[in-house]
Amino acid sequence: MKNILLILLVLIVSQHTFSQNKLKVGEKAPKVNITDYLQNTPNDKSLENKYILLEFWATWCQTCLEEVPNLNKTQERFKDRKDLVFVSITDESPEKTKKTLERVKFNSIVVSDQTRKAFNDFVADNKGEIVLPKTVLIDNKGIVRWIGKPYTINDVVINKFLEGKEILESDNSVSERPEEPTFK
Repeated sequence: MKNILLILLVLIVSQHTFSQNKLKVGEKAPKVNITDYLQNTPNDKSLENKYILLEFWATWCQTCLEEVPNLNKTQERFKDRKDLVFVSITDESPEKTKKTLERVKFNSIVVSDQTRKAFNDFVADNKGEIVLPKTVLIDNKGIVRWIGKPYTINDVVINKFLEGKEILESDNSVSERPEEPTFK
């Protein structure tokens, strides 16, 4: 009986451990791989020395699309910060995203990484699963400062991010949302 409990405990702990995100707060962020600029293309495409709000989304992800207006409002409130860029990234082709971009207004820079490198580097967990939507805040030194869901982003989180302060779990505001879709 003792051995069965020990095996069960090891399985539970390993399942939890191996489903963790590969990306960690406080680590150097991987380079953001972009294959296509889809909308709101900036004159300066460099992300170096900028604060980045990186939003991962997909055309089929209803929760992702429902969060775009909130992301737009947040971007509007911080429009005076020229060193803060909002980037919405999908792994879908320009052709596939065209209809969505015609009906959903994005104020952010909208890009695609059809190689899926950005999704694998920033979103995939250790089992290769990707849960959307996901937001990553990267500071002007290229360090990951926060990983979460777009509906927990608020002005407290953004201000602490820009001030280089630690973002606490209690700083996030969570609204009622359905479970996000998972795919491999």
